[in-house]
This record gives sequence, C-alpha cells and structure tokens, in this order.
Amino acid sequence: MWLYQVVPTLSEILIYPVKALDPSSVGRVSITSIGGLSGDRAYAMKDVNGEYIHGKRTSAVHRLHTACDRNARQLKLRVHETDQICEFHLDTDREALEAWLSEYFEMNVILAVEPGGGQTDSVIFTTDGKAGPTVISKATIREVASWYDGICPEQMQQRLRPNLVISDVPPFWEDRLVTNSDYRLQIGDIRLTGAEPIPRCIVPARHPHTGMEYDGFRETFVQKRDETLPTWVGPDDLDGNLFSLMIGTEIPESERDGELAVGETAQIVSPWYFDFLWHTRVVDGKRIIKTESPALTGAASTAE
Repeated sequence: MWLYQVVPTLSEILIYPVKALDPSSVGRVSITSIGGLSGDRAYAMKDVNGEYIHGKRTSAVHRLHTACDRNARQLKLRVHETDQICEFHLDTDREALEAWLSEYFEMNVILAVEPGGGQTDSVIFTTDGKAGPTVISKATIREVASWYDGICPEQMQQRLRPNLVISDVPPFWEDRLVTNSDYRLQIGDIRLTGAEPIPRCIVPARHPHTGMEYDGFRETFVQKRDETLPTWVGPDDLDGNLFSLMIGTEIPESERDGELAVGETAQIVSPWYFDFLWHTRVVDGKRIIKTESPALTGAASTAE
C-alpha cells in the first residue's frame, strides 16, 4: 500500500532590509556568499561607537514603520500615529537618511552595509554566528499566539521576526532539527544545516507597532512552552532555555549558488532519507508526496 502525505511547504519568505525595522515579503530569494538571504539585514543602524541600534536597545524602533522597494533601492519611513511619509534612496540619499534617523533616535546614526545575512543577531552576538535564515512553522506561530489575549497570529509573527515560514506541519515541527545533529532541513534543492534554537529577547514581548510591553509575556511563554513541549524535544535540546522559539540555520557553501522560493517542499531529512524514491503531485490544491516509507514530515497522512 502506498502512503500519501501532505508535504510541508515554504509558505513565506521574509527579509528585513534594515535590521530592526519592518520586513519585506518576497516570492524568491538568492543566497549570498556568506550564506545569508540576499537583502536580509543588509543595512543596519549604528551609533558613532559602532553599537547597533535595535529592539534590544530601544523600543523606539517599533514606532518606526518602513517599506523598502529593493529594486528601486527606495526606503519609506513613517513614525507611528503620524501621516508624513519620508522617502530616501538607500545609496544616493544616504547622508539625508542618516540625518533623519539621527533626529528620530536623538543620537548620531550611521547606516552600516554588509552582504545579506551579515548583520543577523547570530553573527553579531555569538563568536561562531551563522548568517543563515531562521525557520518557524505557521502552526507554531498560531499556537504561541493562542497563549495571549489580544495577540493574533499575524501580530505574533511580527513579534517573532522569522525569515522562513513552513506550512502544513504541526506546532513546533521545526524543533525536530535540534534533536539530532544528523537532521537537515531540505527546502527545494537547498539543504540547510547547523540548526540551533533561538533564545528570545525582549522584542517579542513588545507590540510591533508601538513598542508597548505585554505584561507577563515571558512568564506566560515559559509556562506554556513547558506545558506544550512536544514528545520529540526536551529542555536540553533547547539548551535548557524554555524562552526559546524558532530555529537558526546555516547554508553550506555548496548550496549558496541556489535560491529559495515560496511553494517549494520542505523536509526534515537525515542521511538515510536519500535512499528513498519520492514522487510529488498536487491534489486539491495541496502538494502531496507519494512514498513507500514515511518521512520526517510530521504531517498528517492518508492511505490509498
């Protein structure tokens, strides 16, 4: 008997052109030479001492709403609860943009530029940081949003600031990646390695548009995370920190000439996985996979 399984898919790609500011949703993205996503945290705000200006440092970043046209290299900015939109070219208007940001943050701001992925938190705050994207499932976002009154899944996603969102899997599916060092995340033709849990900071506790802190956010999170921890992951897999969510990854050099695209299949795989023959097709608008052996999809299946 053949087993049919709904295949997990990459449903969203989010890049953050300016670190700490609003994301851009893209349909496909290339991979940079350092293993990051093209355009992700390519720009970042720093003070004159070279220290980053981000949500960990000031809640003022949340009240700054932005939209970036990557092709035109134009950045639009608007302060929360105001109507005035200011627009700058990221290259030719750099000095004017820095002056505007300096006035807003009430400190001298310099816009630093690096290849996509070069200014991720992993790179900045750890000695062996990886520039690769963060991964979370849509079901995880929905589950965590349900822990809080007044926070919808869309707002929870804005609070968590992921790069890659996977659909058609159960909550905390991505946690499997940190339970076995042999596991890899395969999205289309790209294999992502080096999975690590992401410890959370103050940013998810703040409203993404106002910066107002949700009272008891961390305490509720840790309690509910403990209560809903899946059977396939333990506290040790999260480095003993239950205030962890999302998975950080690394894209090996051998994979950096490819692209990631919305709609591609996403599988947690191990070396033995590649011994199986897979066939895919679309049924009722869902991509399914046909195999003689179950995979580490975690998705629901039906027999035929």
